[in-house]
Order: sequence, then structure tokens, then C-alpha cells
Amino acid sequence: MVDYAIYYRRAIDVGRMDKELAKFDIFISAFNASDRVNEVFKGIQADRKVWMVHPEYQYLPLDLPQGHELVTPTSIDEVAQVNALVATLGPVGGASLCIDITGFMRHVIVFLVQKLAREGVSTVSVVYSEPQAYAQQEQTTFSTKTSGTVRPVRGLGSSFHSSGSEILIIGVGYDDKLISQVATNKDGAVVYPIFAFPSLSPDMYQQSAVRAAASGDVALNPSWVNKRRFAPANDPFSTAAVVSSIVAEVDRSFANANIYLSPLSTKVQALGFALWWHHEGSARGAASIILPECLTYSRETTTGIKRLWEFTVEL
Repeated sequence: MVDYAIYYRRAIDVGRMDKELAKFDIFISAFNASDRVNEVFKGIQADRKVWMVHPEYQYLPLDLPQGHELVTPTSIDEVAQVNALVATLGPVGGASLCIDITGFMRHVIVFLVQKLAREGVSTVSVVYSEPQAYAQQEQTTFSTKTSGTVRPVRGLGSSFHSSGSEILIIGVGYDDKLISQVATNKDGAVVYPIFAFPSLSPDMYQQSAVRAAASGDVALNPSWVNKRRFAPANDPFSTAAVVSSIVAEVDRSFANANIYLSPLSTKVQALGFALWWHHEGSARGAASIILPECLTYSRETTTGIKRLWEFTVEL
């Protein structure tokens, strides 16, 4: 097991970004309408600033920001999106790189971690801005349309399938429809839900729990309570450690289990799932990260900025 506690994270004063964060060679952010994305983009110091424009947000050319490089893939597929980004960046092996994952799509975050490692990036600074609140509280809608397909993230689906039990580890967020889709896709699997606690604010845990309760049969299964785990909503390394401990427990309890992970909570927790797969899951075999295929996504779901986090991700 990897000791994820040694990885470095810190909170940044939003008003002092230019003083508390180093200047980077390249800064990347995913464009959307939220103030917390745009304020961080303005505040961080970098020689190059690049906007990733996810097609899921459905922006028209006239809606896009001016003055910085734009990456505008037309396909929702994570390979197409990440390859378009990497092609724009050029060689990044020796560059100081910072990525704001706040507006990124989850499947792109997960694939991007693996792609950067393949490109020779050993260390990257990742930032994430916490919102003051979700605009519609427990009624907030993130993914607005899906294809109905649940599939592995490209390259993160195991080619080996054992005859053992199926285990589903879900990062529980507000998207009850996505939770239901994943659970239905893996009907019969033993479910380990990971709730985001401590949450970004006390009311957000309650809101998430209310939404998750609407996920259908999976929330009525005894394992929803008996196998429940908790990981901080704003810490990818603690999330990776919780995933690691669940997998260790599964391997002690089930012979040759097939493990499916679905990070449906915060973008930070999605990063944590990706880090576990990078450091441990890829070598385990019979471990896959799966997500519902989202066609469209809300451009703005939050109000304000509570605080900014920096994570030093070592690949």
C-alpha cells in the first residue's frame, strides 16, 4: 500500500494567490461560467495560460474568452479531449505545470492523470476552489443529460475479468441519477459507498445524503450503511487512502474479486480515485474506473469562493 499521507496539500488565501503560489510555466483550467473558475484563472501567475473548453458545456464560439490559448475538442471522449490538450501544450516533461480541476469533467481528470505520467510529467500542482454554496442546494443539477451508457474510462478498464465477486466502490455525490445508472450497470455487485465527509461545508453532507437516498435500490441495500466509508471532500490523498483500504479489505474477504470504481463526488475525490488507480490499481488487475457517459453539463452550479487548495501530485 502507498502512504498517501506524505503527499503535500495546503489551503491558499484566495486574495493572495499571486503571493502564496509560485509562478508556473503553464496553467490550465476548464472554462465555465462560475466566478470561482474565472477568478482563479485571473489570479494565478503563469507564463502560459490555457483554457480547456469541454464540449459538454456546449459553449458557442462567441461565448468563449479572449486573450489566452483555447483548446476546443468537439468529442466528449476523454482520449480526444486530453489529446487535444496535450497537442496544444507541446512537450511538458520539464515544465512547471498547474491545473485547476474545478471545472474539469471527471472522466477527463481521470484519464489526464495517466496521460501526463506517460508524457513524462513527474510532478504537477493541482488546485481546486471550494464554493461558498451550491446554488440550488440539494436540488443542484450537475450532469444535465447522459447517453445511458456506463463504461470504463479509456485505458482504465481491466482486460482481465476473474470469476470472483464483483465489487462497486462509489464516490457518493449529488448526482443521484448517475449513482443509479452505475448501480444498475453493476447490479448484484457488493457496494462500498464513500461519502464526502468532512464535506466542503456542514450542509453539503446533508444535501448529498438526501440526494443519494433518491438513487433507488442501491440506497436501500444493507451494504449502503454497513460498508459505508468516509473521505474528506477536499483531499485527494485521503480519498486514495480510503480506496486503498477498501481494496485491501476486499482482497482479504473475497477471492479474485473484480473491482469497479465510480468517482461521482467532488472533482477532488475523482482525482483521488485516479491517483489510487495510477499507483496501485493498474498493477492489481481486475480493477476498472467506470463512469456514466455525460453528454451535457451545467455551466454554473455554485456561488462564491470559500477557499483554494493546492495539491502537489507526484506521478
